[in-house]
Amino acid sequence: MRVALRRHIRGAVPMPVFFFDVRSSRGLEADQSGLDLASAEVAYLEACKTIPDLTAELLSVGDNPRDYSFEIADEAGRVLWCIPFSEPFH
Repeated sequence: MRVALRRHIRGAVPMPVFFFDVRSSRGLEADQSGLDLASAEVAYLEACKTIPDLTAELLSVGDNPRDYSFEIADEAGRVLWCIPFSEPFH
């Protein structure tokens, strides 16, 4: 289980934290900080918005983006979404 240390403003409703791990042929690169987002669906959309920039970066260094995916996990470590970097282009 991951522990996300967050300060909560008194009276505010805390938002869930989602972790955007990157899976490649080299293994898993774990996101240690996570993002506070309203829902798992918002986390999915955030990943899809990020993928084109990461794809361009990978291509610029000669890497194949099709070998990469996001694994979005909640604070309990449950993987909620597996999003191949090729998905936003379908």
